[in-house]
This record gives sequence, C-alpha cells and structure tokens, in this order.
Amino acid sequence: MSGVFQPMVCGDDVRARITMQRTLPRPGPGSDAPRTDSALRSRLLVTMFVLAGTNVLLFGAELAGTASWGQRIGQTLNPVIAVLAVLLCRRAATDTGSEPAARRIWVLTSWGMTLMAAAIGARLAASMGPASLGHAANVLQAVGAILLSISVFRIPLGPRTRAERTALILDVATLLVGAAVILWHGLGGSRILLAGEDVRAVAPVFVAALVAVFLASRAAVGGSEVVPPRTVYLRAVSALVGGLGSAVSVVLLALRPELDAQVLLNPLASCTIALSACFQMADGADARMRGRRRRRYSLLPYLAVVAVGVLLVRTAVTHSPDLVVVALGAVLLTALVVVRQLIAFRENDALLSRLGDQEEQLRHEATHDALTGLANRALFAERLATAVGGITAGRRLSLVLMDLDGFKTVNDTLGHVVGDGLLVAVAARLHAGVRATDTVARLGGDEFAILVDGLGADALEPLLTRIAASLADPVRVHEHVLAARASFGVVDVRPGDDADALLRHADVAMYDAKERGEGGYRQYSPGMETRGAERSRLAEELRAAIDGCELVLHYQPVVTLPEGRITAVEALVRWQHPSRGLLAPGEFVPLAEQTGLVVPLGRWVLREATRQTAAWAREHGPDLLRGVAVNVSALQLQDPGFVDEVAAALRDSGLPGGCLTVEITESTAVGGGVMQDSLRGLRAMGVRVSLDDFGTGNSTLSLLVDCVVDEIKLDRRFAPAPGEGAIAGAVLQLARALGIEAVAEGVETLAQADDLGRLGYGLAQGFHFARPMTAQALGESMRATPARPVPA
Repeated sequence: MSGVFQPMVCGDDVRARITMQRTLPRPGPGSDAPRTDSALRSRLLVTMFVLAGTNVLLFGAELAGTASWGQRIGQTLNPVIAVLAVLLCRRAATDTGSEPAARRIWVLTSWGMTLMAAAIGARLAASMGPASLGHAANVLQAVGAILLSISVFRIPLGPRTRAERTALILDVATLLVGAAVILWHGLGGSRILLAGEDVRAVAPVFVAALVAVFLASRAAVGGSEVVPPRTVYLRAVSALVGGLGSAVSVVLLALRPELDAQVLLNPLASCTIALSACFQMADGADARMRGRRRRRYSLLPYLAVVAVGVLLVRTAVTHSPDLVVVALGAVLLTALVVVRQLIAFRENDALLSRLGDQEEQLRHEATHDALTGLANRALFAERLATAVGGITAGRRLSLVLMDLDGFKTVNDTLGHVVGDGLLVAVAARLHAGVRATDTVARLGGDEFAILVDGLGADALEPLLTRIAASLADPVRVHEHVLAARASFGVVDVRPGDDADALLRHADVAMYDAKERGEGGYRQYSPGMETRGAERSRLAEELRAAIDGCELVLHYQPVVTLPEGRITAVEALVRWQHPSRGLLAPGEFVPLAEQTGLVVPLGRWVLREATRQTAAWAREHGPDLLRGVAVNVSALQLQDPGFVDEVAAALRDSGLPGGCLTVEITESTAVGGGVMQDSLRGLRAMGVRVSLDDFGTGNSTLSLLVDCVVDEIKLDRRFAPAPGEGAIAGAVLQLARALGIEAVAEGVETLAQADDLGRLGYGLAQGFHFARPMTAQALGESMRATPARPVPA
C-alpha cells in the first residue's frame, strides 16, 4: 500500500504497484478493509477542506487589508493541499471497483496533479530562493495542466446515437459562444482593440479559459457511461476553476498587483479533484451508476443564453464598446438554440413514431401467435364472444376446432424445429383456405380454430373438404416431405350461446372425429360428452388391465412361398376385457398412444412374446421357428432405457437376439436422436429391424439408406389384384438391390399368393394363411408341422 501514498515515483514503479494492487485478493464480506479505507479517505478529505478553508480566510483577510501575511501562509499551505489531492487521485487510479476506462482516467489525473503539486512547491521555493525555479514551476504547471485537460477530455461520453451526438455538439457550442462573449466583455477585449493596446497579454488567458469551458461543458452536458455523475460534475468544476482562474488572475492583477489569485484558486481546484476522486471510489462499484445515458436535455445552454441576453441589455444601456460583439454573440446563440430545438422536435417526432410502432407491435404480439402469425386464443375468444353477443336469429355462424392427427409423432421423431415448420405451413394453408370474413386462430400446440361467418354447420362440408385436401398436399420442411391430416369438430352458434360452452362442445366433437380415425369432421350433438367420459374411463381400465394380467397375445404366422410353411410369427396384443370380451388392438391401442400407456403396454408385449417364443424353441427345436416380431412405438424408442429393457427380456427368456424382430413404422424410422440410438443399440445385440406398412407413410429411397433395416413389409393395400403387381414387384426389386428381406402383408386370397410367388416373394402373411391365434392354437399347429398352408 505504500506505493499508493508516494506522490513521486518512477513510471515503472507505479505500474508495478498498480499491477500488484489489481492482483491482490478482494476483501471478503466480513473484512474491515473497506471500512478502514473509507475512513482514511474521509480523514484526508477533511484535512484538505480545513486547510483550503483556512487558506480562503487568510486570502480574504489580506484582500481586505487586515492581514498582510495571509498570502504567505497560503503559499505554504498550497503544496500540502496538492499532495493530499495526489494521494486520493492515486487511490482512485487503483480502485478495483471502478471500470478500467475510469481507472485510466485517474492515472492521468494523478500524474497531472503530481506535476501541479511539484509546480506549486517549486514556485514556493522560488519565492524564497533561486528565481530559476520559477521557470521550472511554469513548465511543470503547463505539463500538469495538459495532463489534467486530457484526463477530462478522455471521459467516455454517454451519447451514442447520431442525434444525441449532434445535440451534444450544439449544447457545447452554445456554452462556448456564451463564455466567449462574457470573457471578451470581462477582459475588455473591445476596449483593448480600440485603444491599440497589445492583446498578447490577454489572448492566452482568453484561450485557456475557453478550453476550460469546452472541457467542463463537454463533461457536464455529455455525461458518461463509466464515470459516476457526481465525479463528472466535479471534474467539470475543477476544469472551470483551473481555466477561468487565469482570467480571474488577470483581473485581480490589474486591481491588486500584490495579490496572486492562484494562491486562492489552486487549493479550490485541488479540493474539487480530490472530492471527485472520493466519489469515484464510492460510486464506481455501484452497478446503478454504470451504463447511465446522457440526459435528454441540460439547463446549462439556456443559462448561457440568458446570461448573454442580460449582458446585451447592459451593454446597450451603457453604450459599451462591446455592444456589437455581444449582439453578434446573441444572434449566434439564437441560431444555435433554434437548430437545437429543430433537432429536438425531429427527435421527439421520431421517438413518438417509434413508440407508436412499438405499441402496435406489442398489441399485435399480445393478440397473435408468435410462430404462425394467426390470432391467438385471447383474440379468438374476444371475437367469438363479440360474435355470439351480436348474432341475430337470421345470421348463420359456425365454430370449427381443428387438431392435427399424429403431430406428436412428428415432434417426437423429427424434432420441434420440423414440427414448428409444419405448423407454419398448416397455418398458411388454413389462412388461404378461408374467406376474408372468417377468423383463423392457433389456440396452442397443434390445435387451431376457425370462426366461419355466414355458414351453418350443415353447410361447412365443402369448406372443410377443401382445407383437408390442401393440408394433405405434401410440403417440404427442412429436407423432410410431410403431409398433414386433421380432425375437425364443428358446432353451430345460436343466439344466447355461451362462448366457453361452444369451445367445449367443438372440442368434444373434434375428439370424437379423432377417435374415429382417418381425419374427417364431426358436428357436435348432445351426448358426445358421454363418449368422451367413456374414453377417460377406458384409459383407467386399460391402466388396470396392464397391471392386472387382462392382456393376451395372439400370433399370426409368417409363411414361406409357395410352400406355406410357418417360419416366423408376429405378436399382436388383445385385451380380454372383463365385461366387453376380447377387444381388438384398434379399440385400445390408439388410446394407449394418446395417453402414453403404450410404453408399459409395449413392455408387457415384449416380455411375453420373448418368453413364449423361447418356450416354443425349447419344445420344437430352434430350426422350426425363426423368431417373433413385436411392434414398437416411437414413444418406446424415445425411452433411453428401452435397449436395456430389450436386453433384459432376452436374457430372462433365454431367447437369442437374432430371434427377435422389432417392427417400426416409416414415421418412426425418419426420427433422429434417441430413436436412432435405440435402433443402433438393438442391431448391436443382433435384434432385427423391420419397416412395417411400407409404402404408406414417408417412403423414400433415402429412408432405406439412412435407416438401416433388415426387412420391409409391403402394406396390404399393395397386395396385387389379379394381373396387377407392378408396385409389389418394384418394391421387391428395390429390397433385393439393397439386400433387404421383403414380406408381403395382407394376403387374403389364393390368387394373391400365387401372384406374389410368381413375382419372387418368398415370405407372406395374411388371412389366407392364418388369422391371428392364441399361443396354444399356434403351438398345436407347429406340432403338426403342416406342409401346406395353415387352415384359417
């Protein structure tokens, strides 16, 4: 810490000491160091003000003629006050709580004050010793003044925009013109010129004073983002005291040649600089003091205008020789103020325009969906309520709710970026498919609403058919070609209806349409809520069925062509409902997908299928049955622990990995991330991957390349009619070219089986060979080892 209190040290030593202080550990919350440092600053500052106050009293006494020795004592106090100011400036220069730019300013200030203190000391020594020290004092004072001026000039200003910088320039110019007029009058510039006297005596004083005014006004009017406001204002005052002191000295010298005004002004300048250093250390670490912008206006330029105006009146009344100069200055000030006001008006107008735009933007954002730009739920509810309140007996109004089918799978498999892109495309097609009088809104997620004016629910079919057709048209979203399918719920709006009830009824109708599958729309009718409650009840029953052993597996054989010999089986789940009997997958699997119950359901199917297949292998030998296939949903593949579940099922059952095939849909195959990791983990264990219902979803050549599969199952709709096997043949050729096994599904007739055999298919599955059957029935068929198709 000693380096901070040494006023005169070499540059390298100062840098080393500053670096040392910057690297010192900051005091902790419980440390007394901050309190001690603050107390020391306070003591130094109080000492300075006591000495400066004493100096002012002594100078005043000598000015009044009551103490002829006052100035001599003041000259002795001046160096002490300056040294104390140096100490505080050096502490501000090494304050780690301030911004680096602020610390650099205080480094310059500390060196400037050091030279000023040396100059004051040399001048005191010159008064008692060699006169040559006076010349050295002048040089030191000049260099110190330059450093102090540079430190004030380097204060980073607040204005950033072009308009703010222009306003600052005009304000500073106004203050400079006002100061120049007042100084010219105060120094008697016109009188000196008219008398033919030498102006070189007052010219340096005039220039120095204007420089001081420029620095002070630039700092005070401009403000700063890194230097606290109180510090900026005091630095401006110190610049004025130092610069205008020259002018005061000239005036005082003319009145009292024996008095030196610098003895009075130097301590005042030192005190203002020291006080600003204390404010820097006190406010520099306060985040609220940082990042402050320049104020929109300042009173200082207007004070300059008023002062010149008063001076103009005085010079006009007294017929002063400065009248012309003052008048010209007043005209110039008026011009500057007019330009400043015009810029302010323009800036205010631009600000009001921006505020209007922002208000409009905020209003739009509050009432519109950020992703699609459609009306949001709040705006739609407001318009629905307004429409319901204003509907008359003869007016037709309909409410439509629309929900995308399978959108969750798109999000889960392709990611939310692709899902958002699909929503944007759907919104655009919805907006294009309705009339200008209709309102389209996105209520949230993949749920949209349409308020159709002028059409009743019974007349909406053409409109909804057109919208559904436009959504079914494939769209490219981030390298994926997607088609959307939607379910619609429609409700008629009648006078006196409740808006919230209408939304609930439309929602019920929409879910009823979704439950039926294949898209489409449903018009609300009383009693639909009962079906919704039935779905909720069924979901609870399914949850209990998974835990209560009410599920059973049926197995459908995969046979060879043309022999019809069983080579593998597909496990298909059934629900043995206690009151409704045996339920097919279509009656509960979609519900399981919607509720997430498909994950525990699939886990049970996996373990039961591997257990039963391993039992058959032990009973009939491993050569009779190649393996079992189970259907796996996207939700299962998204589970990071799914691969471990499969490994545990294989381990517990004793079934080899190669005897298990997982069947996935094409929409699942295009998914990335965790799902692809799961598929790779399964294939690493030897588990086969089959692409089910090939040709019905996102079938592309790149799909077969990017998602490595072992088998594709031709969807039943492509099973050839007699004489029509082009698609089936093309798929087989593609599979052979890629080294993939092909299985034909949905074979229901002997003619289809014969055609597939002639095309080259070696494996097939369908009702022609066998319907899904219980494990016991299939076991009996395998024990008979038929050489012909298993009877239906």
